Amino acid sequence: MTTYLRRLLPGYPRAPVPPQKRSTLPPIPRSLRSQLKDYPDHIERLQLALHGVSVARTTRRPRIEMAVWAIDDRLSRFLAEAQHELDAARCSGDPERLARAEEVEAVMFKVNRKNAWMGDEVFAAWFRAEVGPSKR
Repeated sequence: MTTYLRRLLPGYPRAPVPPQKRSTLPPIPRSLRSQLKDYPDHIERLQLALHGVSVARTTRRPRIEMAVWAIDDRLSRFLAEAQHELDAARCSGDPERLARAEEVEAVMFKVNRKNAWMGDEVFAAWFRAEVGPSKR
C-alpha cells in the first residue's frame, strides 16, 4: 500500500508512456496515388518512405516536414530513374521501349511538382497528429 501511495506523490519517477500504435499505414496524398495508379511499385516505395517517417525516432523537426522531404526525395528518384530509362531506350533504338520510357518520364515529371499534392488535408492531418508523448 505504501508503494502505491508513493507512486501517486509528485516527484516520484514514472514509467514512460509507450507511444500510441497506429493500425494503418500513413496515407499517400490522393493526387499522387491517382497519378501513380499505373505504377504500383512506385506507390509501394512511397508508402515505405512514409512509414519510415512515421516510426522514426522523434526529432526537432515536425513529422509533416519529414514526410514532405521523404516524398520529395522519392519523387526525385522516380524522375531520375525514368530519365535514365529514357536515355537507355534512345540508345537501344527500340521504338516501343522509347514510347513507354517517354510516357513514364512525362508522368514522373508531372508528379514531381509540389503544388500537385501539397494540399492534401488527410495526409497533413495524419502526420500532424500526436504519435507519442514527446512529439517535439
